Amino acid sequence: MKMDVEDEDEYIESTWMYITLCGEPTIYEGLKFAKDLIIANLILRFIIQFVSLPHNVRHSLSLIIGSFLLYYSIGPAFFWTVGLTSGSYLSIIMISFLTKKWRGLITGTLVISFLLCCEVYIVNPKMWQQIRGVQMIAAMKIISVAIELDRDLFKQMINPIEFGGYLLCPANSILGPWISYHSYSQYLDVKFLSRRWFKLIIFYLSMSMLFLVLSNCIVPWYIDEHTSKWLIAYRDAQAFRMSHYFISSMSVVSMISAGFGLTNDCHSELHITKPFFIELPRSLVQVVIYWNIPMHQWLKNYIFKTCQGYGQFTAILVTYVVSSLLHGWNFQFSAVLLSIGTFSYVEYNFRYKVASALEICCLSNPCLKQCDHKYKKNSLLAIIVNTVFSLITIIHLAYLGVMFEASFTVQESGYSYYHTISKWENLNYFSHGFTVFMYVIYIMM
Repeated sequence: MKMDVEDEDEYIESTWMYITLCGEPTIYEGLKFAKDLIIANLILRFIIQFVSLPHNVRHSLSLIIGSFLLYYSIGPAFFWTVGLTSGSYLSIIMISFLTKKWRGLITGTLVISFLLCCEVYIVNPKMWQQIRGVQMIAAMKIISVAIELDRDLFKQMINPIEFGGYLLCPANSILGPWISYHSYSQYLDVKFLSRRWFKLIIFYLSMSMLFLVLSNCIVPWYIDEHTSKWLIAYRDAQAFRMSHYFISSMSVVSMISAGFGLTNDCHSELHITKPFFIELPRSLVQVVIYWNIPMHQWLKNYIFKTCQGYGQFTAILVTYVVSSLLHGWNFQFSAVLLSIGTFSYVEYNFRYKVASALEICCLSNPCLKQCDHKYKKNSLLAIIVNTVFSLITIIHLAYLGVMFEASFTVQESGYSYYHTISKWENLNYFSHGFTVFMYVIYIMM
């Protein structure tokens, strides 16, 4: 017994030493990265707060500080973002002389084509992986401005300073999230000063560090390499999800530091991701929504609704194609996005059939309070059925997220076709086969 106690103490000590040795440098690097974002955005906020500035000067301030932050963060690759910004503005002006109706479609096509050409033919892979996220956020902003022009949401085309300040704004040019031009412009006018503002920055910064440590240190440690391949898949997928929560929390820190996403009484309006609904999911449909709420809203408002007149299937297909292309010419992202779209579509319809046939509250999204089902959400049968679907979703997430684990070298150059297929082959293409089985059952019901 004494030996067991000694072994247990030794295990606890070695575990704590591992977490400390991994956690301290991880937190140090995370805070080092956060420092630049916070300083740049606090400068922007304090100047806006204490100096009365004309409209264009505020946008110039956003443009200048954002440019310095981007150049400091990504170096000479920053000029690709400048090129995208200036080129897209000139393109929208020129297209506006030709048509007032198709600016969104033409601009979106040109911007996505430019990104794909840069990735495939022009920019070296290492540099592109460095700026891919920055370019994607900029592209989303450009396309939203062009579509809002088509929808007559602007009295006239915004001037170059407003456009540049919007695209290069330090609050969200590096990590996101996407916000509309109108929201961006309104936040530049907001003035406040409150202890709650600082508390929110500290809270989200602490959350981001927690997710970073979980991703780098805790999650890779608690499931051993010599266990089941499905547990390893779950571990690797969860580590990737934790890194996503880190980026999302850090983007909230960046936004709040600039005073963006806050009301005058310093209550946060920012909702980027909801880890609870992803780690304990009700359905894949909810995972898609809560994974990146601003991007989901952008795809819904600017892509899906724009294409809805051509039919529901066309709108869904175009939405997933645009989402995939924005992430780059990458088989891995395209395969995952197409798969999760297919899985969630089949799940949504299958659960609708089950809910109708058995009168159970088990739809992909929770029923409203005025639910007409015989077995309400709190009934034993509904709890059992929804738990089964939740477990299936967790398996899907492990299956879909497993290939995002890779060596640093692979991440730098991008993921290959072989890398994706080999990961799914190792799991016997389970989720794809299960979805086909579910679809067969669905059409037979």
